[in-house]
Amino acid sequence: MRKTLSRLASGGAAAAAAGALLLAAAPAHATSASNSWGIPGGHKMQVNAWHCGSYFSACDWKASTKLYKGKGHDKAQWVQNRAILAAHGVSVSIKISKNPEATLKMTSKSQGEVRWKNYGHNKWISDTYGQMKPSKLTVYVSTKSCGSAQISSRIKFTEKCVTAGAS
Repeated sequence: MRKTLSRLASGGAAAAAAGALLLAAAPAHATSASNSWGIPGGHKMQVNAWHCGSYFSACDWKASTKLYKGKGHDKAQWVQNRAILAAHGVSVSIKISKNPEATLKMTSKSQGEVRWKNYGHNKWISDTYGQMKPSKLTVYVSTKSCGSAQISSRIKFTEKCVTAGAS
């Protein structure tokens, strides 16, 4: 009887340890969207949106617009990303943080818009990022990423969008 109890106890401890390892090693699921569009002259514009898949009180987010030619980066006169971050549900609100280069405009208590137009050195990318803190009544969050660019005086990429999460 004593051997059976000690085997059961050690088996239970092993199962608990394996369960803890499984939970610790489980990947964090994220929600993302991405699309690419061809532009005259062999250019390609890529727009990306990403945010955490589950959260307790805060959710990281990222949005980007990238210009390529062939397999390498390409330069434009400017590249812009506009991210629309929203909390969805009844009577919800959201607080949004963002990277220093970008501007934040709250369009309602549950939605904000973060925008960055890159005229700088790395004019092939405009990426924005930060954290959303939705209210407790939030059912889900979404990140809509919209990109545009002026590639040359004659070639312009008009705004195209992708949405991570339900729209």
